Amino acid sequence: MSLTYSLEDIARTTDDMVVRRRFDQRNRFWLQVLLAFYGLLTIVITQQRSDSPLDVVISTVNLAFIASVWWAARDSYRQQPRALGRWLQTHVPATVLTYAVAQYLLLFGLTGGRNTFAWLMVFPWSLVALRLTLAEHVLLHAILTAGALMIPTFASPPFKHVSAFYVGIVVNNALPLAIEWFATSRLRRQLRRDWNERRANALEQIRMRDELRYARELQLSMLPQSAPSLGWVDLAAISIPATEVGGDYYDYFVEQDRVALVCGDVAGHGMASGLVLSALRSGFTLLRDSLADPASVLRRLHDLVAQTSRRRMLVTVVVVLLDRATRRITIASAGHPPVLVRRADRRVELIDLYAPPLGVRLPMSIPQRVLAMARGDIFILHSDGIYETLSATGDSYGLERLAAVVRSHDGSAAALRDAIIADVENFRGSELQNDDVTLVIAKIE
Repeated sequence: MSLTYSLEDIARTTDDMVVRRRFDQRNRFWLQVLLAFYGLLTIVITQQRSDSPLDVVISTVNLAFIASVWWAARDSYRQQPRALGRWLQTHVPATVLTYAVAQYLLLFGLTGGRNTFAWLMVFPWSLVALRLTLAEHVLLHAILTAGALMIPTFASPPFKHVSAFYVGIVVNNALPLAIEWFATSRLRRQLRRDWNERRANALEQIRMRDELRYARELQLSMLPQSAPSLGWVDLAAISIPATEVGGDYYDYFVEQDRVALVCGDVAGHGMASGLVLSALRSGFTLLRDSLADPASVLRRLHDLVAQTSRRRMLVTVVVVLLDRATRRITIASAGHPPVLVRRADRRVELIDLYAPPLGVRLPMSIPQRVLAMARGDIFILHSDGIYETLSATGDSYGLERLAAVVRSHDGSAAALRDAIIADVENFRGSELQNDDVTLVIAKIE
């Protein structure tokens, strides 16, 4: 069954709608088969009885009728069919019934004589491939039976006794009707069973998609809506998840003349990563008063991550504490990519503090480093989704390219953020983003 619907369409489509559409699809195909068969039959009969002007007229009318229905049937498969094609698309049962009755009458007039009985006995069996409702099947065969029972009025019946002829006509229509109804009921049950399973899967996918969408909205709501406005430092950040729920996290914590910048990355991305990041954010929020000593905060968060789940989850985190009063910065890192520092003279330093990520089952020691800061210094915190970005040729973006963009750029923190993201996207080209990308930038003013 070749129905290409969206998940919402599948969920909204009822069993009866599916059965009707599948029946229409099948009946349009078999309508064309019947048209071709009876078109050839009409030509053969006409060649055998071309001496009769009446037969020629009936054959011409029949062939014109078959050609018009054939054209409408073929046109109905187009994306934008014409009037007859559109009508057939929405009225397949009516078209099939009308054609069958008209063809039956034209065949009755074309054959004539004793051959009429032979062809009209064959005609009901040519319709067994159609799939209609019980009422439509009964109506069709009732018309065929009534028409055949009128033969004795116009011609001699092929049987000696008229009663035997009537019984033959009734049986000849009752048997195809029974076969059609049996096959139709079987196909209807199969379609409903298959569609119920497909609809259940679609509803489950919709539920999961909605939950992921809600989880994404919830996670994005955890990130700062905007950078705090401080007179002595210009801040900007961005986080672009690779999936519905990302594994990256950043935040700002302002306390008088100090601001702590946080950038974290859970190994992997998805729902599990989002849950761990939620716990991590809660931990930072509860311990924000202790961020004057970033290393001690990370040690306590290590215990939080390690005890959050029996499944081992690893989190890399870096905290950069900017202290306006002392003109110093304090950097503490747990396995996170190096912090880039661009000095006022455009020198770029990589501050890489080697330590295992949070959550490892090992003795934990968080390194910490203190640097002087000056006006014009720029600090860049980032996730590995930036320098591990791959191009179409399989090359990595790398820290050197990132440092080059930082070194050559002048302007605000937001402008530098946008320049880095644009360069990363240009480097990636048509390749899909396979990891979360996060940037936090601080420019001392």
